Formats: sequence, structure tokens, C-alpha cells
Amino acid sequence: MKRILFVVIGLFCGILLFTASSCKGDSSSDDNGGGTNPSTESGPGTAYIGEVLPPWEAGWLDIHAINTGRGESMFYIFPDGTTMLVDAAGSLLVTNETSMPVDPKPNANVTSGQVIADYINHFIPSVDKGRLNYIVLTHYHSDHMGSYSTSVPKNTEGNFYINGITEVGSDIPFDKMIVRGDPSLVVSKDMVEQTAVTNFNTFMTWAKTKFGATQEDMIVGSNEQIALKISPSSYNNFSVRNIAANGYVWTGTGLESTTAIPSKSVLDAGGDAAAYPYENILSCVMDITYGKFNMFAGADIQYTGMSTYPYMDIETPISKVVGPVDVMKACHHGTSNTNSATLLGVLKPKVIVTNVWRDVQPNAATLGRMYAASPTAKIYTTNLATSNQTNISAYLSSLVSTQGHVVIRVAPGGLKYYIFVLNDNNELYKIKSKNGPYLSE
Repeated sequence: MKRILFVVIGLFCGILLFTASSCKGDSSSDDNGGGTNPSTESGPGTAYIGEVLPPWEAGWLDIHAINTGRGESMFYIFPDGTTMLVDAAGSLLVTNETSMPVDPKPNANVTSGQVIADYINHFIPSVDKGRLNYIVLTHYHSDHMGSYSTSVPKNTEGNFYINGITEVGSDIPFDKMIVRGDPSLVVSKDMVEQTAVTNFNTFMTWAKTKFGATQEDMIVGSNEQIALKISPSSYNNFSVRNIAANGYVWTGTGLESTTAIPSKSVLDAGGDAAAYPYENILSCVMDITYGKFNMFAGADIQYTGMSTYPYMDIETPISKVVGPVDVMKACHHGTSNTNSATLLGVLKPKVIVTNVWRDVQPNAATLGRMYAASPTAKIYTTNLATSNQTNISAYLSSLVSTQGHVVIRVAPGGLKYYIFVLNDNNELYKIKSKNGPYLSE
């Protein structure tokens, strides 16, 4: 009789333990990232599916991949409330002979610049008083800076056309614009037309007078050019390191940098049009660190053409001065001839966020390299064209999310982080999925 009683008691305890363990984890999580009991959570990490993403709070690092369906735009809120916008999508491309864009978000009636400005105005901390501290224009391509067209509205006060970065910069005051460098000194073979750069320069002349804004070339190697502005002494474990820009790559020491790209005078003398570098490899590249958390943001770097011109591979020299990261913003939208095995093998990212806006993104071979370097990587894409699903069918089920704004929310001290996917069909910013917390490594 005692033996039966013990068995019954044992079964009852086992049921209780199973029930308790089943209740652990975030009920809003849609992957195996490891949730925590909601009752033990606090702050901006507590939101759940269907709710509006709560605002940033001091001590947290927010990284937003804003989806417009027309290029790339990343918005950062640093732990003290300092803000940085990296690129402002604004491609007007409708179609071409090689690929189709995805549908614009939330719809074609809202410009890309409007989407970005509305998003920033919704989430920007009150400590910033509605002002951006930094805008970084990684390189001169329309899906990062906006297309130039006389068909878009014109700012008559400043006499420039507004689209992409000039539209966002017209709506939201900013302190500093950081660019890759003077495009007339380091010339690429596929930079946007000179009229677009002239329009941008006219915009900056206006912004300097209107907002007191300044403009600087990215200082390769610096971890002080992009710095906390509000309470730097409170977060000594946060920094932004400039890894590369204008074809120059940090050596790992001080502000030393090197480039393998021939000078403009040498290229001009050679008379070989194909020898000029691609605009993408001149992109601004950054490494963001917060405690144990680390993120690599490589803009559109690639290695196309390296078999003929070895210096076209900018990823290999970069791989020599970076290390393993928690999060990687996929280079060049995850397309082909980028995110090399060499770079991925060094970064070994746990999470990869891919800003997709064409039906050739992400590329199947590129996804293969990502998973080869990090077999358990969590990959998020802001879009995924229906026509590309067959091309990446081998990896489709492995992708965590394929549509929406992606928000990486790093807890105070950088020990753990959550990833939220927000509905991009409207501007309510409601949560579609919540993943994590993931422990920073």
C-alpha cells in the first residue's frame, strides 16, 4: 500500500514539475531562443504579440531595421538616448532587366522618407527633443541615400529635391552628417549620378544654416567620432568603432588605416574603366559594442570582381580586424558576391538581419555561407519576394521571420537582447513576434 502511495505521489509531483517547466519561457516567442518567465521581466523587454512596441528606456540599446521596401535604413538609440540614423532608403526603381523590387511598405502612397521620418518620430526619445544626433550616409547609392528625380517634391527654401535622406533630413533636425568621403577624390564606377550628389550637397548647405548641422568624412579607426552625447560617463562599456570607409580599412591600431585600391590618378592613367572600385566597397563599416553585446554593420561591402582586381574584395581585410559578434547586419542585402565565407567565418554571427528590397535578396548561396559559418544562426529578413521563395527553398523554413520592421532591443549592460518583428502594413508598430532573450556572448 505504501509503495502505491509513493508511486501516486511521485506521479503527482512529476506532473507539477512538467507543468511548471512548460509554463517557462516567453509565451510570445516564436523560436527556440530561450524565453524567460514574464513575471520576472521588466522594462521594454516585456511587450508581447499584438501590443505596440513600448518606447526605449535609459540603459537599453535599440537597433531598428526600418522596412520601406525601397532600400535600407537603420535607426539606433544608444543607452543614454543618443540617436543615429544610418542611411535613408529612397529608391524609385520600379523594375529593371535583372530583378524586381518588393512591394513598398506600408503602401505606394507613402514615400520612403515619410515612412522613416514617421518611424523615427514615433520612437525617438524625449531626451533628444526630436533631434537626431548623427546621420551616417554609408555610400552614394539610391537605396541608401534616395533617388534623385525632378518628379519628387522640392524644398523651395533650400532649392533641393526631397527623397530619401534629404526628405528625412528636412523633417527631422540633426547635428552631424557623416559620409564615406569626397566622391570626387575616390571615384567609383557606379556611383549615383552627379546630379544626385549635387542635390545632396545643396541640401547640406541648407541644413548647416537651418539646423547648425555639420558634415564630416568617416574617420577610419576612430571610436570617438560617433560617441554618446547625453550621458557618456554612465555607459563606459558602449562604443562605436569605425572599421572602414572610402576603401580604407582600420589596421587595428589607433587611427591607422590602409587601402589596396589604386589612387584616382593611377586609375585615370590606366584607362581601364573596369578597374575603378564599386561604390559598395567604399561603404562605411561600423562595429557597435555594449558590454558583452557586439554588432557588425557592413553596409553594402562585397567582393565582386576580385578575381581580376583583388582589391575589389574589401571583406577579407576587414575580417582581419573584427571578431565574433552576436548580431550582424547582412552586407549588401544578403545578395550574391557578398558576406564571404572568410568574413562570416570570423564574425560567426548568432543573429543576422537582412534588409531586403529586391527579389534576388537574399541569395541562396549567401544563405548557405551564413549557415555554414553559424549553423544555428537566427536569420531575419525585412521582406521576401514570392518569386524568390523557390530559389531559397532549401533555407526557407529556417528563416525566423520574412516580413516586417526588425527591432533588436539590448538590455542594460548588454548581457542579453530581444528581437521584435513589427507589422509594416501600417504605422501602428504592433508586435508580430517576439524572440529571446538571447544571451550575449
